[in-house]
Amino acid sequence: MKPFEVLLKAVENKIIVRTVTLIAGPKEHAKQLGQMLIISAKGQVEGCIIDNELTEKIVEEICNEEWTQPKMVTLFHREAEYQVFLNIAGNEKKRAMIFGGGHISQSLVQVLAILEFEVTVADDRLEFAHPERFPGAAHVICNSFAKVLEEFEPDDKTAVIIVTRGHTYDLECLRSVITAKAGYIGMIGSRRKVKATLQVLEEEGIARTLLYGVRAPIGLDLGGESPAEIAVSIAAEVVAVFKGGNCLPLSQSQQKD
Repeated sequence: MKPFEVLLKAVENKIIVRTVTLIAGPKEHAKQLGQMLIISAKGQVEGCIIDNELTEKIVEEICNEEWTQPKMVTLFHREAEYQVFLNIAGNEKKRAMIFGGGHISQSLVQVLAILEFEVTVADDRLEFAHPERFPGAAHVICNSFAKVLEEFEPDDKTAVIIVTRGHTYDLECLRSVITAKAGYIGMIGSRRKVKATLQVLEEEGIARTLLYGVRAPIGLDLGGESPAEIAVSIAAEVVAVFKGGNCLPLSQSQQKD
């Protein structure tokens, strides 16, 4: 598939991708100016700039760059200077992917929708995965978690929320997304179950830095117990992570008037 076809598909499906365009280089490569790479959140690359060697070097350079804004990147290859323009395309709106269609998810979808997240809910049970159950969701998917995870590409604007009906499914989902560059990853469960899940992943070779980044047990301690109260605590933590909040009461925060 050609880069522009991949880009069009990403825009149509509201998937964020990075675009890398060659804007300057040696005179002998003047005809190659405008060549483009499309890099997905999972690191898949479409397109080629000059040759495979330079393309690989560009991808390596770009993957180490944390996205902040469109910019030019200068790099050297075989003693020649090249400049590429880095940008993103697709849906820049914050997304939330909820694995599990239980009662907590019903309330959580409503709260996140009010917060202007584009929410998707996935469950493998038809009675828990139909649009009428989640009027605030942009997408409701009824399929196995494994199949949904195959096609799922989180990015730094995505909140991944794992609230399935069992430890096995929680582990399956977390194993798949923990290495992704999601803006937020949270998993429900008691401290004992969370500890057991993270221990399994550590034994499988997952780095501790990634394990420590998982918000589990999920949510802020608001003292609530009902599905709606738990949903509010999860949404509050998601907002705090995306906005850089300290989760302290404003009455205790040091404010400068």
